Amino acid sequence: MNQQDKEAVENIRRARENSNAAIREHNVAGVAKYWLDEMIVISGEGGQYVGKNALIAVFTEMFAEKDPLVFERVPSEIKIAESGILAWETGSWAYENAQARGNYSAMWRKVNGNWLTRSELFVSLD
Repeated sequence: MNQQDKEAVENIRRARENSNAAIREHNVAGVAKYWLDEMIVISGEGGQYVGKNALIAVFTEMFAEKDPLVFERVPSEIKIAESGILAWETGSWAYENAQARGNYSAMWRKVNGNWLTRSELFVSLD
């Protein structure tokens, strides 16, 4: 892996850590700052969410609950495309305060020097 790819992987890892911290803090803006406007998410049970604004609404509602769910994504692999503008991340996810857990994959895109999430796919495994 060349130095540029190593830096890209580190930037994506840092973004993921910051996104996880924002989820723990129930900070919608902190999570959303890593999403492209056309973000797509397939949830662990197969729900589909299209667009940053739709996801902001979902996270706002989730964080407003009495005991909001908190989950963390832990990357096991991040690969940078030869183009240098796309990346693939995969790993595991789990709720900290519920039984659900599973695997996920994410597509990242470099826009104006920043790595942002284009899509995420979650699969529940319990």
